[in-house]
Amino acid sequence: MTQEPFWAASCDMAIHHTMGGLLIDRYCRVMNWEGAPIKGLFACGEVVGGIHGANRIGGNAITEAHVFGRIAGRSAVSGVSGDV
Repeated sequence: MTQEPFWAASCDMAIHHTMGGLLIDRYCRVMNWEGAPIKGLFACGEVVGGIHGANRIGGNAITEAHVFGRIAGRSAVSGVSGDV
């Protein structure tokens, strides 16, 4: 390239999504190392791992936060006494 105009852009690496995270059950209860729920601890959104399997589906962060947030909230209020 020898003729103007010249354009440049900065490209930096960034972590925008992690595939690991807390393991939850269907009620969004956080599981301990033995696979049992930790009493009173619920999680949702990008702190949770395993929802997408081996790869993430782009654009789902807001949906997973809302859907699992609603489940976690209902579970916390109901004491997880059955289907939420």
